[in-house]
Amino acid sequence: MTLQSQMTPRREQAERLRGYFELQLIVATRIAEAASLTLSDACLRFTNLHRRFGMGRAWDGVGAPEWPRYAIPLERMPSIGERLEWTLAFFAEAPPDPASAPVFGCFRFDPPDEDGAVRIHFSNRDSADGVGPLARDKSGRRLAELAQMCAHLRARYPAAARIQGGSWLYNLDAYCRLFPPDYIASRAPPDTVRLDGTSTWGQALDHREQVKPGVRRHLLEALDDLDPAAPWRIFPMRALKTTAPIETFHRFYG
Repeated sequence: MTLQSQMTPRREQAERLRGYFELQLIVATRIAEAASLTLSDACLRFTNLHRRFGMGRAWDGVGAPEWPRYAIPLERMPSIGERLEWTLAFFAEAPPDPASAPVFGCFRFDPPDEDGAVRIHFSNRDSADGVGPLARDKSGRRLAELAQMCAHLRARYPAAARIQGGSWLYNLDAYCRLFPPDYIASRAPPDTVRLDGTSTWGQALDHREQVKPGVRRHLLEALDDLDPAAPWRIFPMRALKTTAPIETFHRFYG
């Protein structure tokens, strides 16, 4: 895989994410050393590269059939610099992560599981004006998106029973004010935290897809005390889980 001479939108995004990918590779390298893993296994389990490459979630530590195309060359590269350039090139030519359900502005959801639980997700899709998606002036947009999503859930999945979340964002007042009070009151730290998505890694990025200097500094300093059995503890904010009956949402959004 070679870099294209012409900057495509995907390549431009790769350059914006350069610091983010570098930070993930540094952390994965330290986890691999501490847990006696290969670097590619650490990247698969403890970074969101697999999903950033459009390969979806790696269930039970098993990557997609396309994963070895990235992982095998990665293992042969001796330096972070080489690994980073390879990661940027691979990302630039990979398809985006396919959405599993309709998107409602900054929100989407996973269809109900066998217990009727719906998991919701947040992504930054409203910062082209230079203002982050959780700015107070944009609260009305986010509330409207959540109301639309809940109306869709009621029409499309009438048996849905609960809405669940899991994200570092539940540490932020700007995010919590978008949801029913009972839902926010349920916040609790889970026993284990997955690091293969953005529920924890997302706190490292600002709305411009640039690494936050404070988070980078915190992570690099915390690597000396890394516990390979609980690597999520090196992050400044811990992902919190939330849940409430779906009727709570229907009442809140009208």
